[in-house]
Amino acid sequence: MADPPAPEPDRSPAPMRLGISPSASTRGAVEELAALAVEGGLDTLWLGDGYLDNADFALWAGGLENLTHLAWLAGRFPAARIGSTALVLPLRDPAWVAKQVTTLDQLTAGRYVAVVAPGFWPGEFAHRGLDFARRGERFDEHLDALIAAIRGEPFSGPHVELPAEGRLSPEPWTPGGPPIWLAGGDPTMAKALARGLPFQASRRTPAQLAPLARRWFDAGGTQLAVRIRLQAGDAPAAGTDVDWQAVTGPASALVDALGAYAELGVSDLSIVPGQSDVVSRRTVEVLVGEVLPQLGW
Repeated sequence: MADPPAPEPDRSPAPMRLGISPSASTRGAVEELAALAVEGGLDTLWLGDGYLDNADFALWAGGLENLTHLAWLAGRFPAARIGSTALVLPLRDPAWVAKQVTTLDQLTAGRYVAVVAPGFWPGEFAHRGLDFARRGERFDEHLDALIAAIRGEPFSGPHVELPAEGRLSPEPWTPGGPPIWLAGGDPTMAKALARGLPFQASRRTPAQLAPLARRWFDAGGTQLAVRIRLQAGDAPAAGTDVDWQAVTGPASALVDALGAYAELGVSDLSIVPGQSDVVSRRTVEVLVGEVLPQLGW
């Protein structure tokens, strides 16, 4: 008698890790939004990295220094993973970044993710007297130096020198150091592929992300993450919101969108839940009260 056929492997997409940027207008509103998210099952608190005064990064919405703000959130919500999205590495001293991220790695017992990027706003580079057009070169050098510093290795580059004598303190809690992801456009994605590092895309609906995801995985990419703006409710009127709006709609539309991201192979989703305290809170309430239960995650 023939053996029964082997069962088909389970090809259903694995649940993504979901987190939000708890951006709000006040310290208290940030705490309330973060508590609602973490207690409801959104496991990561993400913060952007704004250098200059910028309407997109108000005080409690990324305007504070990223790593200091994350340390405060880690103390308030010790069960949550925290993440920088994305540190503009060419504007920072990579040795001090290494000390800061390994400190957060120690303080959180390995629950910190550092996403780094070449930069987006020319004015930030002009303010520091740096050439925006050559930020890719500076990013490469600073990334190499950051990784070497985390590992306790010497490094020599055109602008950064780490001597062989002495090791930066502290050593990381996570063997090999906290996770380092890259974020940016196609050139940065190519760097992530070449280095075997995770990549965080942004500002793409599932349909817009699909060709990038195919290119990423066909080229041997590992972890693919995405940062989007997701909002519960009606679509904003033209000209009344920021210049990108990835996913907007009722709970059913958010369920469909998150499922579509997971089917594309996205393993980590960072969500900006709104542009006001009211909308952000409502979006997180819908996510934890309606969307997650329907997804079964």
